[in-house]
Amino acid sequence: MSELWMTMSKVIERLGLDWFVILGGKSAFEDAPLPYPMTLSEIRDKFGDLQEKEKLDDAIEYCTGLLKREEDRSDKVESKAFTLIGITGIATGFITAFAGLLLDRGKIASTPVLIAAAVLYILVVVSLMWTIFLAMKVVTIGAYLFTYPSANDIFRLSDANLHYVKRERAVSLFYSFAQNVQVVNRKATYLGGAQLWFRNSIILLLVLTLFLAIYTPFQSPAPATRVSVPTPAPVPTDTPQPAPTSTPTPTPTFTPTATPTVTVLPSPTITVTLAP
Repeated sequence: MSELWMTMSKVIERLGLDWFVILGGKSAFEDAPLPYPMTLSEIRDKFGDLQEKEKLDDAIEYCTGLLKREEDRSDKVESKAFTLIGITGIATGFITAFAGLLLDRGKIASTPVLIAAAVLYILVVVSLMWTIFLAMKVVTIGAYLFTYPSANDIFRLSDANLHYVKRERAVSLFYSFAQNVQVVNRKATYLGGAQLWFRNSIILLLVLTLFLAIYTPFQSPAPATRVSVPTPAPVPTDTPQPAPTSTPTPTPTFTPTATPTVTVLPSPTITVTLAP
């Protein structure tokens, strides 16, 4: 049972699923113990044996370099986080093209294929959002407090001897370095989580693309859509129609001929005599 649990824990860790404990208010990681003293008392004990002026000067110079190294490391981690946020934004704009593809039922007619593609699409979006969330944890202003030697330490020169002041300065520089190492390690851990989830996003996006590329050749062609041509409505007969435009034909000209004169002779009058 313990081996199975260890195997599952490794799988969860490699997939980055353990980062979701942040949503419950818990920390996704623990600060690893550092191999050098962390408290002021322990550091003073370590520097207590430095009595020579040259050794103290060398210790101050060395601790100053350590503190500067952590500042540079913090700048590099934040720079990578900003770069990752920019790349994630570009990838987010790229996957929005799949939204139109999923909404077009003419391109993905099979319901099971459409459901599987939609699930992969949602996983890609969630993974990219989680990448941005973890990357923003790296560059959140005010979430990390760096430690530096106090500026008031310079005023101790008038109250104590130079040997004591130099030793305290070396102690303060090393203590600041030790505290800042933990802060930068937290930033680097969040950056590692963001890179892990960006990798998951790329893998899911490639799976979605490959899935659609395999499905497309086997998709049955959509039936041809018949375009119906509307039949013109009959024109009612009682509707006055415009007269057709035609070229007027010339009217023939008739020349009048002479009319013959007919003479009608009067008929003779017949007188009838009646006898009394």
